[in-house]
Amino acid sequence: MPGVTARAPRGKAAHGKTELPPRWRLSAGDYVVAMDVTRDGSLCAIGTGAGTVLAVDMQTGAVRWRTEAHPNGILALGFSPSGARLATCGQDEKARIFDLSGALLAELPGGASWVEQVAWAPGGEHLATGSGRTVRVWTERGEPVVETEPLPSTVAALAWRADRAELAAACYGGVYLWSVGAGATSRHLAWQGSLVSMAWSPDGKVIACGSQDRSVHFWRLSTGQDSEMQGYPAKPKALAWDAQSRLLATGGAPAVTVWDFSGKGPEGTRPIELEGHQGTCVQLAFSPRKGVLASGAQDQGVLLWEPRRTAKPVRYAFLEGEVTALAWHPAHAGLLGADAAGTVVFWQVE
Repeated sequence: MPGVTARAPRGKAAHGKTELPPRWRLSAGDYVVAMDVTRDGSLCAIGTGAGTVLAVDMQTGAVRWRTEAHPNGILALGFSPSGARLATCGQDEKARIFDLSGALLAELPGGASWVEQVAWAPGGEHLATGSGRTVRVWTERGEPVVETEPLPSTVAALAWRADRAELAAACYGGVYLWSVGAGATSRHLAWQGSLVSMAWSPDGKVIACGSQDRSVHFWRLSTGQDSEMQGYPAKPKALAWDAQSRLLATGGAPAVTVWDFSGKGPEGTRPIELEGHQGTCVQLAFSPRKGVLASGAQDQGVLLWEPRRTAKPVRYAFLEGEVTALAWHPAHAGLLGADAAGTVVFWQVE
């Protein structure tokens, strides 16, 4: 894997490129754990380590409302596809669903002391929660649909297939999948290791997972064939697919490693290595509209890349602490970033 490269001093051009101009900036008051943006780009939700959720106007940066959603801290959150509901979970025994005014609509018991995962189905008709070793599926109103048998270990990640009602959960021992619409029939993609992250390709053909053993493991779902990329200096918790399901960007090192899944796939090929961060890359997000990748690192830096065109960063910005969350405006009109100091910035991209 690539080594460390120097960071440009704050306020000066990095790699000869221009700094991203901020549209607005605010303090969330505590470590930012999670963020999400509605599909229409009008509202973002920010969850903090103190358990607060802030709903912020994306145009102005004004806080529309805030609520103490989980007393001991947020762990995950996400808007429903329609944008009408916000699901949250944290270090207590329940997930919660709020409307866009901040009113509490439902409390969903997790069955363990923490609820660590929430994930909306692509159509918004279901919400999945992960708590301990159990996955539960609910209606959008918070009514129970199904509960899985306990998995071998704690659920590390949840993801829905983009084109149908199939749900995946990663944990020690591999990935488990359920066809919720067919009565929760399941299948198992076995692997003897502890998985720490998961990203399902937008075309639904590949599931990739970061592993505790500092590798990235992936399965082709049509055949069940699995492969592995090894040699990361840290656990690759950050994974991101581009909109065409061609490129998979992975963290776990100061350099961002990008694997090309077009054609016969990445096996036997050399990845694209994007060098520019000083600290380990811990956040990745592809723009939903263009082939632009945003990366955030422990060095407080945020870099933009066009990996199909060049291996050098094209824009840059800095936060006040380790980058803890990145989220694109759905129309590629800007990039939202947050850090461990509670700083949230929305940068103008176009």
